[in-house]
Amino acid sequence: MKPKRPKRAAEKVVAARAKQGEMLSTRQLAQALGVSESSVKRWVDDGVIAAERTAGGHRRIPMAAAVRFIRSQRLAVTNPQVLSPLVVPVLGEVDDRAAESCYEALLSHDAPRARAIMVGCFLAGASVAAIGDGLIRPALARLGELWKSEREGILVEHRAVDTCLQALSELQGWLAPVGEGAPVAVSAGGPGDPYLLPPMLSSIVLRERGMQSRNLGPTTPLATIVLAIERYGAGLCALSVSVEQERKRYPELIEFAERVARLGVGLIVGGRCVGSLPGEVLGRAQVCESVSEIGLFAAGVVQGARAGLRSKASRARGGT
Repeated sequence: MKPKRPKRAAEKVVAARAKQGEMLSTRQLAQALGVSESSVKRWVDDGVIAAERTAGGHRRIPMAAAVRFIRSQRLAVTNPQVLSPLVVPVLGEVDDRAAESCYEALLSHDAPRARAIMVGCFLAGASVAAIGDGLIRPALARLGELWKSEREGILVEHRAVDTCLQALSELQGWLAPVGEGAPVAVSAGGPGDPYLLPPMLSSIVLRERGMQSRNLGPTTPLATIVLAIERYGAGLCALSVSVEQERKRYPELIEFAERVARLGVGLIVGGRCVGSLPGEVLGRAQVCESVSEIGLFAAGVVQGARAGLRSKASRARGGT
């Protein structure tokens, strides 16, 4: 009997990811979609679905590639438990019913249920921005008021935020890769702004719209944000304002906005306390009342960058 050939490093990675549920077989994806396995194999072989091969030559489809294919083709998922056996996604639109269900799940510490609703909406075609505005934002706004009347209010809110962060991290991994030449954006919460979720959600939405996003997180000094803009060559900066800005900080904020403008970088500001910014800052920035608005503004930046590249290429061809 011939000795078994040692597995190559790449083959070991494929095998390990399959065990962790990060890879699907063609049969599994076919079951999830309610189609024949031969159809899935044909899509893989035609390059419609990105896939890898095991040591035995079997097709294995990364979960992210499967999700992107489902969303791009607007396919119905008939057996969602195949895609997520631990938590079955609750497929549906981002509407009042889904928002209420998500709120109830977060309120009752049912993280799996909340995650299932968010993931299910994403699989059904909802954008991360829609999930942020339609599910996460209203739920956390309501939960954030509980501390006034309930002893466990802060505990419930903190656990809910953690659940949302984990769900968003998963959705981020399923987004399409962004090309190296895509415009860069920086997102952050400013000094004294301790909230993790707003800059993270903004960053994911910016990436969803085709930008290379760099999230600096909460409580970021304004000088550090400028440094990041220069370091990464960013063309857009999204500043989350979730706490009231004191007047003594106005000169620093105005100087920050002026520096960003001198660098030729677009400035987006948003958050529940955005109105506390000085008028000099608001006059230099695009004020966004939702992450969906951030996404639309980013889409315009990406479109403009692509148009500029096409124009540059056209001039180069005309000069040869």
